[in-house]
Amino acid sequence: MMKNINWSKYSKPIILAVFIIVLSILRPKAFLSLDNFSNVLWSVAVIGIMVSGSIFVYLVGGIDLSIATLCAFSAVVVVSITHLLGDTTAGVIVGVIAALIVGMIAGAVHGVVITTFKIPAFLVTFATQSIFLGLAMIFTNNKIISCTVPAFTAIGAFKILGFPLPVYFMAIIAVISWYVLSKTVYGRYVYAVGGNPEASEISGINVKLVTIVCYMISGLTTAIGGIVLASMTQQASSSTGAGYTNDVITAAVIGGVSLLGGEGTVSGAIFGAVLMGLLNNGLNLMSVPSTHAGLVKGLVIVVAVAFDALQHADQSRKKVKKVKKAAA
Repeated sequence: MMKNINWSKYSKPIILAVFIIVLSILRPKAFLSLDNFSNVLWSVAVIGIMVSGSIFVYLVGGIDLSIATLCAFSAVVVVSITHLLGDTTAGVIVGVIAALIVGMIAGAVHGVVITTFKIPAFLVTFATQSIFLGLAMIFTNNKIISCTVPAFTAIGAFKILGFPLPVYFMAIIAVISWYVLSKTVYGRYVYAVGGNPEASEISGINVKLVTIVCYMISGLTTAIGGIVLASMTQQASSSTGAGYTNDVITAAVIGGVSLLGGEGTVSGAIFGAVLMGLLNNGLNLMSVPSTHAGLVKGLVIVVAVAFDALQHADQSRKKVKKVKKAAA
């Protein structure tokens, strides 16, 4: 019976379980508490929100290097409009809607330029990251603008059953992304385009439209991340979201998402984000010096990615064996 267990299916839960057990043994009082688990999930909520949308881009073989600066610009938009409309609840609502529209438009521009002019996504998003940064600087006069309107700060701080709203946003967006990719025709098209765009085109799939929508989804979730992050910090600036591009890509890669397209799951990407949160939390609880933290994080990430790669290699070997048996 043990031989028939598909261990690769449970590799990610096993890794998480090992992390939790180790940290529970090393720091039982500090780690095993509702507040600590809440803080871990709160700390990775923005990454989880963003990676749940950016995974669509990765699955079609694309990349988005503008996540951090689009996040900043979205944050600046919501705070600026809130101030413009008198720091009212209505102002917050209008600001949030405007930021979401900005994110979707940015994603649409990415998709259209990439698919129409056949410019590599790397170059397009590398250019737009500077554009979004420049816009954020212009809107804020390169200063930090704060916002303490209750309706706005509640987005990042209000708690339900011990967990702040961003954790629920992450969960809801992740479930929606999972459903779209796993249960809809469009989701199958995304995987097909990422696996073989030429064959997808021949089979009648509108590759251009599928790709544009993927970038729009990524832009939308990036804007949501920017709004949530601005609420968490109660401010916005051109540096809001700095480093989040690397964090989102890292979470996706740790979770087994292929940047070449056609392979990966939302659950895997969320696993990557949570693993990063547990790792950071563990290093903080054990008072690991910042000079050593980077080394430890890098080694753990390499091990996690290598383990996942071995699981995929094992699955590939099994598929090859099945094909050979069928051919024989």
